[in-house]
Formats: sequence, C-alpha cells, structure tokens
Amino acid sequence: MKNIDNELFLRKNQLEGTMYVEFKYSSAEKEFWNEDSYYIDSDIFEYLLGVFEKSKADFSMFGENYFSFDEVHNLMNCLKKIDLEGIADKIIKNSIKEDKCIEKIQIINSLISLIQRLEVWLVKAIELDVTVIILGI
Repeated sequence: MKNIDNELFLRKNQLEGTMYVEFKYSSAEKEFWNEDSYYIDSDIFEYLLGVFEKSKADFSMFGENYFSFDEVHNLMNCLKKIDLEGIADKIIKNSIKEDKCIEKIQIINSLISLIQRLEVWLVKAIELDVTVIILGI
C-alpha cells in the first residue's frame, strides 16, 4: 500500500513503479504514460472503484474508459457523495502492521485532496471540450 498521507493524484514524475490508473484527456499526444496525465495508485483506486462503476456502467479497471460529458457529470456527482470515513476505515483495516499508526483524519484529508483535485481536472475537461479517458492497469 502506498503511503496514504502523501499526495494521491500524481504526475508522471512522481510515480514509483507501474501499478497506476491513468487519467488523461482525449487531446493527449501519447496512448499511455503521458507527461500531462494524472495517476492514482491502483491500491488506492480500488477503494474508489465503486464510484467510477456507478458513473459509467461499463467501467473497467483493466482497460480504456472513455467518459461522455454526461458520464463526467455523473462521476462528479458520485464523488460528492463518497463515504470518506468508510473508505478510511477500510484502508486502516487493510493496512499492514507498521501503518496502523496512520490517523484516520490524515487519511480523510488525503482523500479529500484527491477528490478535489480530480474534480478540478474533470471540470477543466468540460471547459476544454475534450473527452476524459481513464486507463486501467
């Protein structure tokens, strides 16, 4: 599990390893691993997977997902209703022994930051009139 008290919506130069879900606009130059993309560690993303599945019926964590503008709006609405406390409890329950000292509030604050940055990114896609693509692992 990645350190939950750090930034969770990452740029390519912040990545360690290869198990990430990539968030990019349809205007991206490359197919995968774009410099302008954002990334979420797959371990963290699994806690958010249900939100993405609710907003896009055929969402796959293991492929390319093209979001229509309606689906982007659905995703933003689902993100507003996310149970941060429930996710924090799951993260604490599933963390390895030395991570037990992580405070719940720290986890919730990191998740809030992630969701806020993701929402800003989604709004920008609408403003730029580009399709959102989420590439699973």
